[in-house]
Amino acid sequence: MTAEPFRPLRDDVRTAIRERIVNGDYAPGTRLVERTIAGDLGVSRVPVREALHSLVREGFAVDRATRGIAVRRYDAAQIAELAQVGGALEAVLVRRLATSTRPSDLDPVRTVLDEAADALRRDDHDAAVSTNARFHEALVAVGRGSIVSEVLDGLTERRRWLLRQHTDPAVVQREHAELYDALAAADVERAVALIEAHARESVVRAVSAVDQGDAEDQGDAEDTR
Repeated sequence: MTAEPFRPLRDDVRTAIRERIVNGDYAPGTRLVERTIAGDLGVSRVPVREALHSLVREGFAVDRATRGIAVRRYDAAQIAELAQVGGALEAVLVRRLATSTRPSDLDPVRTVLDEAADALRRDDHDAAVSTNARFHEALVAVGRGSIVSEVLDGLTERRRWLLRQHTDPAVVQREHAELYDALAAADVERAVALIEAHARESVVRAVSAVDQGDAEDQGDAEDTR
């Protein structure tokens, strides 16, 4: 039996903290307190400290010197840029999928789409938002092996955060359903037009959500207690 490669504890801690940031458990501006996070995760403060500095380098957190490390806040221009980069890359991916895949290849995308619809029927807002975000990851997975899929993979965590920044998952699910139908029908131009429009709307929704959060929180976010 081949032994699993050694994985430093700080890597697991970094993954756990990043996941909480992406999922919104630690909101933008939230101060990341070593002792609190260490207690939550059941580890010492050393791997937490190392993980937090790694997350600063990755762009998920910022070091505010005397005020400590906090979850990064993206301004409207940065959010727009992230959405535009993702949308441009996805347009390339969608064109490729529409011309080179069979409807059955899109089954993973269909599954995520159905899960989002089911969450909406159950009025489970959080599940619908989370599942809508996974729709884009499913597209990347179907395109696995392509250069554009590899590049999008590198943006997965930041884009998952971005794609959760909206308040009406029903609208997003409908947009995803339209895109899926175009891909299944191999309607290249319609699929590309839909993903480009979806990217533009993502900018509007994300900027609006962040602006609303800023309006509700004029000071520093609460400590992670």
